[in-house]
Amino acid sequence: MIAVIIGGKPAGVSSILAALCFIVPNAIFVLFFYLGIRGTGPANLVLFAVIEFVKIVLTIGCVCLVFLAYKDINWIAFTVSFVISFKSYIFLLSKLKS
Repeated sequence: MIAVIIGGKPAGVSSILAALCFIVPNAIFVLFFYLGIRGTGPANLVLFAVIEFVKIVLTIGCVCLVFLAYKDINWIAFTVSFVISFKSYIFLLSKLKS
């Protein structure tokens, strides 16, 4: 909402797309990791590494897709929203400890 107020519709859309570029691959990561965690031992480390690699590739792919598909991208709104989404786990961890 702040991006729409400050920069208009293109900034708002850019902000939403940036957040989705980070949130969707992370949601897929959590889903696959949750489904694959049933076993124990070193296989979980391999599973974690593979799923983390896939998450990174999906994130980069989503960002590239947005750059190719959306021509009115607002770089400042996209970057700020992506960084805020990237650091959002800090807010979650602070709520869990209190």
